[in-house]
Amino acid sequence: MRMRVGRSNVAKILLVLPILFFIGCAAKIRIEVERPPTLNTSGIRRIAIMPFEAAGGSAEMAQHATAVATEKIRQMNHFTLVDPSVITQLQRSNQSIENHVDAVLIGRLTQTAVTNSTQQGSYQNREGQTITFTDFITDVEVELNYSLVRARDGSLIGPVYSRGAMRAVGRDGYPSAAPLLRNAVSGRLGTIGNDFAPHTVIESRTFATDKSGNKAVRTEMKDALALVRVGNYRQALQAYLAIYERHKSMAAAENASVLHEAFGDVQVAADLMQKVFNETGNPRAREVLARLNKVIQDQETLASEYDDDRGQVERVAAFASEEIRNVLPENARLWIYSNPNAVSMVNAVIDNITADFIRRGVGVVDRENRHIIEAEQKFSMSGTVSDDDLLTVGNAAGANTILLIGLTGTGAMRRLFVRVLDIERGVPILQSDTSERWQL
Repeated sequence: MRMRVGRSNVAKILLVLPILFFIGCAAKIRIEVERPPTLNTSGIRRIAIMPFEAAGGSAEMAQHATAVATEKIRQMNHFTLVDPSVITQLQRSNQSIENHVDAVLIGRLTQTAVTNSTQQGSYQNREGQTITFTDFITDVEVELNYSLVRARDGSLIGPVYSRGAMRAVGRDGYPSAAPLLRNAVSGRLGTIGNDFAPHTVIESRTFATDKSGNKAVRTEMKDALALVRVGNYRQALQAYLAIYERHKSMAAAENASVLHEAFGDVQVAADLMQKVFNETGNPRAREVLARLNKVIQDQETLASEYDDDRGQVERVAAFASEEIRNVLPENARLWIYSNPNAVSMVNAVIDNITADFIRRGVGVVDRENRHIIEAEQKFSMSGTVSDDDLLTVGNAAGANTILLIGLTGTGAMRRLFVRVLDIERGVPILQSDTSERWQL
């Protein structure tokens, strides 16, 4: 039996028999906790894993590193993997890769060293004879690094450096170095998925024992733990809460917080620990509270930055659409204008915003309107457009509001530019700022 709760809950109890396990006399329970990636990969969903470079190692091991990294990241089921050959072809022809990927993963195998040595040894057999032997030792060492490169501006996420060694011993000759090198490379890339993608870890929580020496508390704690052992978690939780209220036992409060967390009520567990710290000043309560707050913080990060499967253009378009709708007058009839030579990214934003407005019943002036067609042709030839020009055309086309959309800045500073003009009053009613919400 396994009980799971949604991502809105931070931790989940793993009801996999046995539910409890014991180390010595300590009872523990397993908790499944979701964590954000080690590195900030927010907004990245499409990646291409480029072949690892054999900078200081063998080409064969570089190929192995590429295969391992690809499989580890595929297993995370978080990214859409783009064929690296597509990116290579675009780069060779000096074309932008941004329409195909959000980032590329690059890696370098900087060292693959093999050392052979021998070591003499001896032992006595059953007849008391001394038997000498020679150990043939193969030592390997690998060193590599990897990082993500954002397609938008070439900025690095990482790099992560990793170094490791392995040894094998044989009696009939030196063990083969190739499998050792492969295992060492695989080991160095074992957590690459966790570095870049949200992941789940299984942690154990230990049920605390009361050390006050109070016999009544000891008896009640024993009875509460017996409830846990037979799976009566709700009753055990109430028992631990009651023990704390009667005796202010830190151990009882901590155990109650463990059960709250196991049920997915991490905020309730944190509130309990805050209450205990306020009432008792016990430093252990502060330690538990810090851990719980970290879990809550991780969950908030996951919800705000990694649960959204939309691409950057879609997210910015959705945000812009909401901001624009908040300022639109009643019975708005909107003319959406952008430079006729706008880049494809701006046109994609316009398409998303237009579709959203139509779904929500916001009136949008048809771009086939004669006044608009003539005006855009004129603006394209002149290269300059004033607010007065736009107001005049918009009024003639039957619009009462104008939405200007464009792109400003480059690289990491690139963002969507939005301006909304009220035709009837002849004043701007919205101007986008430089916050991250507008960044493309």
